[in-house]
Amino acid sequence: MKQVPYWKTDWFLGLIVAGLFLLAGVADITRPLENAGYDLGARFAASQPGSQDVVVIAIDQDAIEQFGPWPWRRDLLARATRQLSAMNPAVIGFALPFESEQRAVGLESLQALKAELEKQEGSRQLLELANQTEEQMQTDRDFANSLRSAGRVVLAIPYARNGAVRETPVLADYQEKFRLDDVSGKPDESLWYQRFLPEPVQSVDRIYPPVEMLAEYANGAGVMNLGNGKEPALRAEPLVFRYGEHYLPSFTLMVATHTRQLSMSQISVHLEHGVELADQRINADNKLRIYPRFYRGKEDKPPIKVISILDLLEDKIDSESISNKTILVGLTGSPYAASLQTPLGESMPPVLATAHSVTSLLNDDMFEVPYWASWAQWSLIIVMGLYLMFILPRFRMSTGVALSALLLIGLFNGYLIAMLAKTTWLPLMTPLALLLIGHLVLAMKQFLQGQLRHVYLELSGANQALAQQYHSQGQLDQAFEKYRHCIVDEPLLNQLYNLGLDYERKRQYNKAVAVFKYIESHDASFSDVQERLKHNREVSEQFVIGNSKSSAPADGTLIVSNPGVQKPMIGRYMIDSELGRGAMGMVYLGHDPKIGRSVAIKTMSLSQEFEGDKLVDVKERFFREAETAGRLHHPNIVTIYDVGEDQDLSYIAMDYLKGENLMAYAKSDNLLPARETFDVIIQIAEALDYAHNEKVVHRDIKPANMIYDRDSGVVKVTDFGVACLTDTSKTKTGTILGSPSYMSPEQLAGAKLDGRSDLFSLGVMLYQMLTGELPFIADSLASLMYKIANEKHPDIRMFRPDLPSCVSQVINKALHKELDRRFQSGAQMTKTLTRCRERLTKKH
Repeated sequence: MKQVPYWKTDWFLGLIVAGLFLLAGVADITRPLENAGYDLGARFAASQPGSQDVVVIAIDQDAIEQFGPWPWRRDLLARATRQLSAMNPAVIGFALPFESEQRAVGLESLQALKAELEKQEGSRQLLELANQTEEQMQTDRDFANSLRSAGRVVLAIPYARNGAVRETPVLADYQEKFRLDDVSGKPDESLWYQRFLPEPVQSVDRIYPPVEMLAEYANGAGVMNLGNGKEPALRAEPLVFRYGEHYLPSFTLMVATHTRQLSMSQISVHLEHGVELADQRINADNKLRIYPRFYRGKEDKPPIKVISILDLLEDKIDSESISNKTILVGLTGSPYAASLQTPLGESMPPVLATAHSVTSLLNDDMFEVPYWASWAQWSLIIVMGLYLMFILPRFRMSTGVALSALLLIGLFNGYLIAMLAKTTWLPLMTPLALLLIGHLVLAMKQFLQGQLRHVYLELSGANQALAQQYHSQGQLDQAFEKYRHCIVDEPLLNQLYNLGLDYERKRQYNKAVAVFKYIESHDASFSDVQERLKHNREVSEQFVIGNSKSSAPADGTLIVSNPGVQKPMIGRYMIDSELGRGAMGMVYLGHDPKIGRSVAIKTMSLSQEFEGDKLVDVKERFFREAETAGRLHHPNIVTIYDVGEDQDLSYIAMDYLKGENLMAYAKSDNLLPARETFDVIIQIAEALDYAHNEKVVHRDIKPANMIYDRDSGVVKVTDFGVACLTDTSKTKTGTILGSPSYMSPEQLAGAKLDGRSDLFSLGVMLYQMLTGELPFIADSLASLMYKIANEKHPDIRMFRPDLPSCVSQVINKALHKELDRRFQSGAQMTKTLTRCRERLTKKH
């Protein structure tokens, strides 16, 4: 039997789930999942107290209410800087933007007034007052002087990752001192690398460095996220940023460097191995990012000491709070301070978040991400995938749940222990989610399969019963459709095999191929299905597709001699052999399996000869007149048993007769004796007289449509009901149906016909059977039609001078152009023929 398709197996489903997780990891779709796991571990690890060596001078809400909205006059910041410098801090870091100059209102007017005073004598006092006023209004200069006096000062360089990008980002000359020089391992600049591999260092599109006057006296400046970056969450903080072809340090790195009384020249960056500060390696990941610890503090003691700048300016703090401490000055008051999300689930202003990062960096208290962390993640995803594919499906559901739970708990505990005890973060949330979701998916599949199996069994039984009913009724397509919805087993294959044989008998070889192919897909060794497939494919190649319902032979011939397929059936008749070929189809010998009666079956593929409305009209006329002809009962008319249509093949089943058609005796070298010919013609005339009285016109009287048994001397007229098709004149291919040489003038003209037209054709037939020649002969069809309609036929005694004159008289009357001067009935012609036969007997 057929194996379960691979796409329905547990291992394939496990492969799909694992593959999706692997792709999601590569595309960084699972980043929120890893972030959630990191946040959980960071919260457990946040119970440690922070450091009091980092102090935040906060421009808080109270200060803003007293000194006005931000930005403040920079002479106020200069005052704060001088006060801080007097307390001897380790370093002062301004986490504030200074990208534009600050010009006091009226400064230009004051400078113009001062220029006028310099031209006038006796205005010294006014000039000194103007100079003092100008000095007070030059806030940038005042702030710059305070920075020069303070010493170790670090300024922030805000950045944007979604701003307008210059074609070639450059640094101004005064900004060159802020870039890192000791950078090795330059990244691959190729388009392939940039397209498919992530950048090793976070790049920025635009920076907002401090103005030149301030930057000149700052010991350093670093890139800082002030809430304008693309990623406001602070889980990983870059130590190095790429700006065009330049590499800039982060604000956190610069503050830590100057806190340790080091310089920028002692920062060494290797793009593949990490960052070193005075030969001390910093625990950064492969993108030069650190994962700082965020502190909660203990009891009422905050993790980071925060002092309001208002207290500083009002001299409310002692120097011990500032001395040898790392000082960070920044906004904390709303709405000017941005809000950054941290792993603790709390939001805090950038200066406070930076304080945590600086503390973590100075204390070497960061979470380490090993260089092999990504490989560990991919390896575990693969291991979990293999577990889902090959191990879990082997166990019962309860055992599988226990095993998966042990794996899940073990990995999760290992994850937390690594973060808490080893301060090591491994991105294991994706493998854990794969284990959990994969197990749920497989469990759901097994549960649904069990439920569906029960439903399928019930539906299969119902479908099989319905299919058998359709099969017995001959509705093979419906039967096959229902069989396909059944569960496949040995009994069903036997039923399908019998269905395929029935398709063969119905000449639907392409559908038989479909059935046997379906059997083969489930059991390739079943019975002789391979041989059946081979023979049916060979036979179906001899057919052309007719329409969506069936196929028909291109020449109307049925396959009756191929031992590899069942003998075909037309309607209820099984075809035994081929008897002959006609203008529109074939004649076969068949039999009715129910009563064992042999019949001759004439087939016509009307759809190949006519199309459109004409096809509909022809079919209607055919069945109507065939039905009428079927009611004819005469010893000289063949009996019609059945008429119908099968696979677009119209057919008439009639009595199977002994003998042969009269064409064999219409040749000059094989003519019947004149008296025997008259006997035959008289029988035909009597048959036509009977048919005409029943309102049936044959329309195609000719030797080929007469079957003559010479042993019994009986002739029978065939093709009543079929000959009506000759009135359609031409088929879609331009072929004229019927035999023009035997047609009457009115039939050629397309006029309405009656029995006298058949008697004209019988006269032509009598002429031919006595002479072996047709009365009208021409080189073309047009000439022939003209002769039949207008010219007199040659006297028969020119060919047979031995015949009595009455023969000429009979033929002349039968072939007369005018209907009223022709024989008016078959009985009239019979009497004349009988009298002439008597004279013929006397003469011979």
